[in-house]
Amino acid sequence: MRYIFPTPALHHRIKWVALLITSLLSLAAMPQETSVITGKDGWLFTRYEFATPADVPDTQATLNLLVKTNQLLAQKNIALALVIVPSKIRVNPDQLPDPMVLDPYTAGKYAAAADALQAAGVHVVRLDTAFLSSPHRTSDTPLFLHLDTHWSPRGSLLAAETIQRGLDDSPRLKAVLATIPEEKFTLAWADHKISVRTRDLVKLLPPNARKYAAEQVLHFKVSRVSASTATLLSGADTTLITAIGSSYSDKITGYPDALRYALQRNVLDISIPVDQGPWVGMLNYLQDEAFKTSPPALIIWEIPERELRSPPNYKFRDRRYILDNNAWLAQVTQLLAAHPNAR
Repeated sequence: MRYIFPTPALHHRIKWVALLITSLLSLAAMPQETSVITGKDGWLFTRYEFATPADVPDTQATLNLLVKTNQLLAQKNIALALVIVPSKIRVNPDQLPDPMVLDPYTAGKYAAAADALQAAGVHVVRLDTAFLSSPHRTSDTPLFLHLDTHWSPRGSLLAAETIQRGLDDSPRLKAVLATIPEEKFTLAWADHKISVRTRDLVKLLPPNARKYAAEQVLHFKVSRVSASTATLLSGADTTLITAIGSSYSDKITGYPDALRYALQRNVLDISIPVDQGPWVGMLNYLQDEAFKTSPPALIIWEIPERELRSPPNYKFRDRRYILDNNAWLAQVTQLLAAHPNAR
């Protein structure tokens, strides 16, 4: 079956044409001298988070592959929870410079993608609602770093807590989680902020740009209190949850530990640099001994909203990591077909 994105275009052709024109005019009005947008109150954003209607074919290819991957994993009794990280410009649009606003296409893309995936049977954990409604969005401990594209420790914890609720809201995923032995983790916030050098957006500014002091960030620490009974009896640290994703999933963001705390279970965490993209990461994991010897019951796959436009054959990716879409799917199919059912 072919899943069309965006679905409203089939029913409102005139409105869709108007949206195309509005989006293109909005992007054309943006200054193009740098990939970084200098916002208000010391906030920086990446221009790449703005989507364009030209993304539709690549976005559709991404959605189709995610649907098919979900089906392939289900055939092996591996549950998938897809986590779409909302863009920083979506969560903090009020910090964009005047008069810049989210154009209609960018504003509607997250919901349209999530709705299309859910209609096709993919369990999507939508972080957008939780992030937009969080009191921390505009607090002195915001959900995203001011000078970086990534979420802050506060954002990573909110993501983990939202994922936990999302799993609990799905009867199937709640049942899967119930089969995974619990472990005891505690979380404690630091009593003061510290300076961090996490500032990927500052590095993209022109040489004569404003200088930014190190950002002050409040961190937390997650500690493992006790392993599961099954782990203690077997002497092996078997992990049945794999969290795979982009640099948002890197341990430096706090996200893997936040997941361990929110789920009260151990998690195998795999982070893939943005130049490789989510597809190489999933392929490498399915080829790895960690998957072959201890297949998970649950995969939590994190993908940034801006990467929805980037299927395996995305031409603007590092050439080493560009893959044919059909070839990628064929490899995943072959790897899973050769593997016994996970459970």
